[in-house]
Amino acid sequence: MNNPERTRSERPATVSEPCSAAAEHEQAVLKAIRETAFGTIEVTVHQSRIVQITRSEKLRL
Repeated sequence: MNNPERTRSERPATVSEPCSAAAEHEQAVLKAIRETAFGTIEVTVHQSRIVQITRSEKLRL
């Protein structure tokens, strides 16, 4: 799993090593949560990175 040829920029962001892209993705997840009154937020992660956020909202009548 650990490839010694990987550079620092290729490693996934961790709590001790924040990345601006990771922070932006986390903010996008939080925004989706705040904007959804009833529904689901699905976060797809590949190699410890957020690659997709799917929001399904239910409209209660």
